[in-house]
Amino acid sequence: MKTTLLLILGMLSFSSFADTSAIERFLYDGTQEVQDIHLTTEKTRTEYRTVRVPATCYRTEYRRTCHRQPPVCRRVCNRRGICQNRCTPGGTVCRNTPVRVPYSCWRNETRSYQVHDYYVETNVQINLLNEDTSNLPREEFRMKMTGERSSFTVKGSSNYFIFLDKKHRRERMQAGVKYVDLIYNVRLVSAADAKNVLGNGIQGVKLRNGILNFKLGAGFNTSDFTQKIRIYRNRRLGRDPLLLTKILTMNEMNMQTVNNESVMAVDLRNLGINLPSKMRVILNTDYQINEDRLMNKGQIKTSASTNWVFR
Repeated sequence: MKTTLLLILGMLSFSSFADTSAIERFLYDGTQEVQDIHLTTEKTRTEYRTVRVPATCYRTEYRRTCHRQPPVCRRVCNRRGICQNRCTPGGTVCRNTPVRVPYSCWRNETRSYQVHDYYVETNVQINLLNEDTSNLPREEFRMKMTGERSSFTVKGSSNYFIFLDKKHRRERMQAGVKYVDLIYNVRLVSAADAKNVLGNGIQGVKLRNGILNFKLGAGFNTSDFTQKIRIYRNRRLGRDPLLLTKILTMNEMNMQTVNNESVMAVDLRNLGINLPSKMRVILNTDYQINEDRLMNKGQIKTSASTNWVFR
């Protein structure tokens, strides 16, 4: 009987279910401007019930225990310095000792479970705009609904920055079904410039006679990129104090394109500080892009940095 009851309770605990999910993927190859998707899911709600479950309880019992105590002697001396041993005879000592005794019992337990709330019918319209008409993209998008929660993601080719410009949602309830209409506006921008300039990072860093030289990939410009420099006085011990931090302008950089590289030269003596004999120089090159609306954030390199100590 006990085994049967445990089996029933186990079936009840595993019979709960959560919101269902539906997923649809599509490959955008530049030939379609609109992608329509329909997904059906189920929304659930949490309810609670109290069940009796087997448990182990404890009670305290007292049991009489005995042990043999040996004689105890001590040496006692009087005022005249006469000493003698005085002993307390040993014997058997008994007492009542508390003991925790386990036994089978039942306890009430509150458990959550999911019940059907309503069905969700979702219609999705995805408007796609490729600003780079010279190439055909191959970007894999994924639309997922879990209950009434939406998730729109992309597994990009790293050839485009993919922006989610706008998202619209409208919903209505009718006869136990929630109808959800979603509209996404997606824009693709070529990432070729960022990859060309930042792909290999900052290389060839040298300092000679106050002239700092370094290299980036071909195509660097101050319209699409920022070039930040920080100069510290270098100490062997302790923290290096900061002397200068600024975004360099094109007038402060001498740039030439050589062998498909942007070769940069910066005269640090013209930056308004006294150059220390030992210095730390940190360079940061960043592609100017609004990452707040970027769907494939982190999939394409948008910055490069380097940290050099000159002594």
